[in-house]
Amino acid sequence: MKLGDIASVRSGLVLSRKLARENPVQRYRLLNLRSITPEGFIDLNETDVYDAKEKLSGEYLSQVGDVVIRLSAPYTAVLIDTETEGMVISSNFVIVRTDPQRLLPEYLFWLLNTPEVKHEMFESSSSNMLGAIKAKFFSDYEITPLPIPEQQKIAAINTLAKTESKLLQQLAKAKEQYYEIILRNTYNELKRSNQI
Repeated sequence: MKLGDIASVRSGLVLSRKLARENPVQRYRLLNLRSITPEGFIDLNETDVYDAKEKLSGEYLSQVGDVVIRLSAPYTAVLIDTETEGMVISSNFVIVRTDPQRLLPEYLFWLLNTPEVKHEMFESSSSNMLGAIKAKFFSDYEITPLPIPEQQKIAAINTLAKTESKLLQQLAKAKEQYYEIILRNTYNELKRSNQI
């Protein structure tokens, strides 16, 4: 069966259509390409602000459980949670809203980030000079979902792996900062003691 048969698949907002040139009615956080990490996370520090000339329809705002996919390489999918809901999704992305009785968003998030599916996306975009994939690819994508309990198992393992990976990255960054401070302090102490 096609993904479009068991999920809503649509492109994001063409930003120029609702952009307020002056006197914005509503201000939103905007998901952009640089805010999507290769690991499938949204870096909130990299999001932009979008001033809209009117209140936007919910179809263009991220909702918990949405799977949002980049339409350009590396075609990374992200899963929207409570921290990332309510953001404007631009036309650089496709939004997939599943029927959780048939297809868990957490499972789809895992599936779309597998090397096999990313390779299919790349193959589909190879005729395009920009390397962009069309939203129709996802509507027409053939999928045979596993039974829900099995989807839950895969989703749980993937969530655990992603959480561990994120924590390890944060630990590595904290260690770098820690050693940078130690080295700077050690250098300053040696400098003072040697009166350089």
